[in-house]
Amino acid sequence: MNDILFTVNDISNLLNVSKQAIVKRAGKESWTYRNGNGKGGTHRLYSLHVLPADIQQAYVARNEVPRDMLPVMAPAIQTAYIEQVVSSGNEKKLGALMDIVPALSPRAILAFQSHQLPVASFNNNKTSTIAAWNDETAISEKDLRDSRTRRILEILREAEAVPSGWKKRAWIESVALRYDVTFQSIYRWIKKYEKKGIAGIRHTKSSKGKPRAWDPEAVDHWIGLCLKREHRKIDHRTLYHDCLVVEAARRGWQIGSYESALWWYEKRVTPQLLAMQKGGIRALDNLLPPVLRSYADLAPFEMLVGDQHRFDFWVVDEDTGEIFRPEGYFWQDLRTRIIYGGAVDKKYDAWLIGLALKIGVSIFGAFGSIYTDNGKPELSRYLMGIMADMATLGLSWSRTTEAPVNTDDADDDEINPLMIVPGTHKKAIVKNAKAKMIEGTFDVVENILRSKFKLPGNVKRLTDDIHHQDVDQNEIKALAEQGKLPTFSEFTVALYQALDYYNREKAHRGVLKEWAWKPKPKTATPYDCLMQCYRSGWRPRYVSPHAVSLIFLKKTSRTVQMGRVQFEGDWYEHDALIGLHKQAVDIRHDPTEPSGLLIFKDGSYLCTAMPVTYSSMKDMDLARRKIMEKRERRKLFAEQFKRITSNIPDIRQYSEVPQIEKDAARYAIEKQQRTEAERELFRERTPEELAQEVRTLEMKGSLPARTKRPLPERPTYFLDEISRYEWCVQFEIAGGTLSDEDEEWKQKYEASMSDAKREYWQMVREYGGV
Repeated sequence: MNDILFTVNDISNLLNVSKQAIVKRAGKESWTYRNGNGKGGTHRLYSLHVLPADIQQAYVARNEVPRDMLPVMAPAIQTAYIEQVVSSGNEKKLGALMDIVPALSPRAILAFQSHQLPVASFNNNKTSTIAAWNDETAISEKDLRDSRTRRILEILREAEAVPSGWKKRAWIESVALRYDVTFQSIYRWIKKYEKKGIAGIRHTKSSKGKPRAWDPEAVDHWIGLCLKREHRKIDHRTLYHDCLVVEAARRGWQIGSYESALWWYEKRVTPQLLAMQKGGIRALDNLLPPVLRSYADLAPFEMLVGDQHRFDFWVVDEDTGEIFRPEGYFWQDLRTRIIYGGAVDKKYDAWLIGLALKIGVSIFGAFGSIYTDNGKPELSRYLMGIMADMATLGLSWSRTTEAPVNTDDADDDEINPLMIVPGTHKKAIVKNAKAKMIEGTFDVVENILRSKFKLPGNVKRLTDDIHHQDVDQNEIKALAEQGKLPTFSEFTVALYQALDYYNREKAHRGVLKEWAWKPKPKTATPYDCLMQCYRSGWRPRYVSPHAVSLIFLKKTSRTVQMGRVQFEGDWYEHDALIGLHKQAVDIRHDPTEPSGLLIFKDGSYLCTAMPVTYSSMKDMDLARRKIMEKRERRKLFAEQFKRITSNIPDIRQYSEVPQIEKDAARYAIEKQQRTEAERELFRERTPEELAQEVRTLEMKGSLPARTKRPLPERPTYFLDEISRYEWCVQFEIAGGTLSDEDEEWKQKYEASMSDAKREYWQMVREYGGV
């Protein structure tokens, strides 16, 4: 290191003060100096790095500090130099600076780390990324203020600044002697600093976090006593005195007081462990962060997410005067956030789900995949049939796998609905608290109904203040008495207007965040995103109206009875059904348009059956017409039968033998057969014949081997009961025989099933798998 020396006169000129002031200050502050010879005799020389910070700053303001002198300069000088080099962007200076940063003051190191740059180690041949904090390298302000840490950093800084002409080992020994430490300690500190930075040289006790008045086994036992699920209702004082104290005496453990036990409980037990104890896996999931995902890489309507919602509005049924809260089912596109389709009624069911999807297909075209919950309507035969028909159009579906998640602090637009790969089939956990983006959309739509369309009839919220609930409830009663509550029809119209407003006019943060085009607007709506995708080359895929109608019509089966089928108490008829008496046919119908039934036979369209027109006891013209229609049909079939069979002769050859001779011949034949059978039965067999007959008898009970598909492997463990039952079903479908344990568990689980679930799994067995 090239030292820079100053005389008293140099410092006086630098600070623009008198020599006497410099001499007086040097004596007062005990500046380190060396004697020099020159003109005027012996005089004092002061090194730049030992001078106070204000003198160093005055020098740096006029001159550039040599890089090798920077470690011995004041921290303020080091920090200013770092800011100057970093802001200049000079890669050569940055590279040179990285080599000396470890020897700088903690303040300068922190300034360097604030720019997230790698800090060089004492070994100049390699670098360590101290800026990347982790459990080993993290420090605190307490560490920087610690006198021991600051002293070690000062020793290391001086040990690294080896003067020219000195060997490193000799210089470190001299530094160790000056600071009253061993040179081995300095080498040890250097090694720790290279590996962990300041965190490596701070003082930490080996017993930190470990009990001193307790045996470790006693602490673990105490935490286990408190966390055991069976003990969740027992107070901690009882667990301590009646359980821990007794167990500690039996095992010879050393334990502390009850207050100490509570302190260890608070220290060791996390909210996640408490949630696991009180609520199991689902409660634990409620404390874990939700999965966030971007949808910018999807195409419009490539993935839809659907869910049901019960609105917080009271409405009136126009026909009955009943007051109820409407329910609906809605589908939302993940890419554009457009509400793809929705339908509303008194109660949501499978038909409402299909109607919502039908509306979306009719308006926006085909979708790629849909994701639904595992609720009862979503498992109905009607929706399962829709999904099967969708496959023929290249569409797919699956159900979401979700756990109850509390996402009150998360952005609804960014919450991932935990999607799975299309084509796979997972079971969903039905209880689902705001685990999908569409849950947040429902809140926005209801706010639009209240604020934009001024819709009254709000439902009181049980989470509100009790006085607020009373006001809301009294308002509903007053509106109902005055006839001011909206009717169901008015609510439905307002709802679809709100959905259109959400799609076309409501700015959406999630859409703007994932905006992939330039320039980026200040605000964006779901419809803006759809139009931009269209301009970028995306095109909707429309489905023919006939295909849409066929897919989403409600399905059922009936048996033809004399040319008619009965449906919902009414009879429907068609001439094509007359020849299918007592045969089963498939029916598809639209509950919103009950004008006729589409009849299918063996998967092919047969006819459209119309409602039967009933005859009358008074309208004789109508009665005469119905009788004539029946006579015409009867005459038509009679003539058809006669035309087909009249020219065909009877080709049967009748017997000419008397009946008594037939009986005698039959008796003689039977007697001869019995005699031959007895003779063969009691005939003596050879050893070879006996062996052959034994083999024949053994083979009579065996069945021909069937070709079986591979048996699914039994997992080591199951995540839940539904996963285990699904494996049992697949194992039996593949031809396997369950073990006694699995068979017993399966029967118990089936006994606890609801009728809807039992019907669903029966359908899975009929179709040959999930």
